[in-house]
Amino acid sequence: MSDTFKQKLIDYTQASNLEPEQKKLWELFTKISNPDEDEAVFEAISESDDNLKLLTTFLRDKIFDMKASNEKAWDKLMTEYGDYVKTLM
Repeated sequence: MSDTFKQKLIDYTQASNLEPEQKKLWELFTKISNPDEDEAVFEAISESDDNLKLLTTFLRDKIFDMKASNEKAWDKLMTEYGDYVKTLM
C-alpha cells in the first residue's frame, strides 16, 4: 500500500503544471522519502494546487534535511543523480 502513495505522488507531481526543474525535485524527494512521508505529502498536495506550490517552495531544503536521517538512500541518490543534486547545493 505504501508504494501506492509513492506512485500516486510521482504521477500527481509529473502531471501537474510545475516547471520541469520542480518536477525533478519531486522525483528526487520520492527517491529518499519513506512511505509515511509519501502518504502525508500526497494527501496534502492533492487537496489543492496551493498546497502543491507551497510544499514545492520548501522541497529543496527538505531533500537536504533528509540526508541526515537516511544516509544510505542519500548515497544512492548521489550515485544516480549526483550531478543534478550538486547543482542544487
